[in-house]
Amino acid sequence: MSIHGIESMEAKRRRGEKSATSEGAIPLEVLDCAFCFDPLTPPVFQCRVGHVICSSCHHKLRKKDNCHVCAITGGYNRCIAFDHILESIKVSCSNSIYGCTVKTHYYQQEEHEKSCPHAPCFCPEPGCGFAGSTTQLQRHLTADHMLSATAFAYGYSFTLHMQEGMRVLHRKEEGGPLFLAKFTLVPPFGNAVSILCIDPHDVTENHRFECDVDFYSRTMGWHQHSNFQIISTNLSNGFPGEEASYTFVVPNISSDPHTTTTRLLIRPPKIACP
Repeated sequence: MSIHGIESMEAKRRRGEKSATSEGAIPLEVLDCAFCFDPLTPPVFQCRVGHVICSSCHHKLRKKDNCHVCAITGGYNRCIAFDHILESIKVSCSNSIYGCTVKTHYYQQEEHEKSCPHAPCFCPEPGCGFAGSTTQLQRHLTADHMLSATAFAYGYSFTLHMQEGMRVLHRKEEGGPLFLAKFTLVPPFGNAVSILCIDPHDVTENHRFECDVDFYSRTMGWHQHSNFQIISTNLSNGFPGEEASYTFVVPNISSDPHTTTTRLLIRPPKIACP
């Protein structure tokens, strides 16, 4: 988005998606502000030629005497008819293919989708196109990709053996986000550990889960402790690249991974997740 009217690549992508999801004869991009390219929200302002902008952009204009598109004089006036059009058009949620039946005003669609319960998560396995809820993804990973799963409760520690590969971590109670733990051998340093929270929605820093991890080696009498916030993702771009996803590295102190035990404790965020 640009307040100077220069359309970004993201704005162009959104406009393409809007045309594809329109159910009526009106291309949805005509309901976008000509200045910021976001959906128009009432009240709408219009120049004498017919170019429309949202109230937010109208407020930010330093020169209101001329239209920023055609430069015609006379400034902008309220367009009640366009307000009525916006109030009369409703669109389906883009997650309708995953079961959402909600229809909103076009300018409310993005806000709804930020917390839509049908928003999908994606399979991290390369070449797999599965998408669904966290519960469906859990079943898919364990049944179709044969990943091992460990049930846990918030605030209680549980044990994992440090073996290369990916593990599914899920709450004993039904629902909520899913977690993935990935152990990767990175010689000569040791074992890289990645832990991700799989959530369909963007999670702010204040809403992230925390994790305590303790590593023990029975044969070497060795102990390591780490505490960190867990990064959230819907895996739409797959599992993050190795270097980007490593949470920490555990030194390779034993040739037998079965002798090294990992104990994790996951705590929910202090502010409840939406």
